[in-house]
Amino acid sequence: MSNKTVYLKGKSRFMRPYYKDTGENMPEGSDIRNKLESTDGIYAADIILDFDNRDDAEEALAEMGIPMEGMMGNLLKRDKATKEIFYKVKRPHMEPNMPVEKGSDELGYVFGPPKVVDGRDPEAKPFPEWDPEVLIGNGSYVVVKLNVWKGNKATKVRWDGLAITDLIPYEGGSQEGF
Repeated sequence: MSNKTVYLKGKSRFMRPYYKDTGENMPEGSDIRNKLESTDGIYAADIILDFDNRDDAEEALAEMGIPMEGMMGNLLKRDKATKEIFYKVKRPHMEPNMPVEKGSDELGYVFGPPKVVDGRDPEAKPFPEWDPEVLIGNGSYVVVKLNVWKGNKATKVRWDGLAITDLIPYEGGSQEGF
C-alpha cells in the first residue's frame, strides 16, 4: 500500500473540524449510521474547488491521485443551487481495524479531529494552532491536507489537517421557520 500527502486549496463550506458527527440524526440501523458508529463518528467539511465543470475537477483530482468515491458515496459533487463544485473531506474519529499502537493486537486507533492551524501569516513558522472557539465561516480560503493510500483493491483518503489562509467569520444561521 502506498501513501502520499496531497493538498487541496479552495473555499470552505460547512467547515466543522471539531464537530464529531456520530450519526445520531440518522435512522436507527441505517447503513450510514452504522458506518458512523463503527468509527465513533467523523469530522467532515466541503471544499469548494475552483472549477467550472465536473469533468475538469475529476481530471485534476485524478492526476493528484485523489479518489472520487468514499465509504459513504461520491466525494466530488456539484451544488444544485449554486453550481459550485466541491469535494467532501472526512476523517474518522477512530479506525476500528487499525491497532491502537504499533505491535498491539488491540484494535481501535483513535485519530481524533484533524490538526487545524492559522495560515493567515505565510511567514509564521510553524503556523500557530487554530483557536477552536473561532468558527470558520463559509467562503473562508483554506488549504486541506489529505493522506491518500492506494492499495490493491481500493484507494482511501483521510482528512489530516487544515490551514485557514483567509477567514470569513461564521455568523450563525437564522432560526426562522422553526
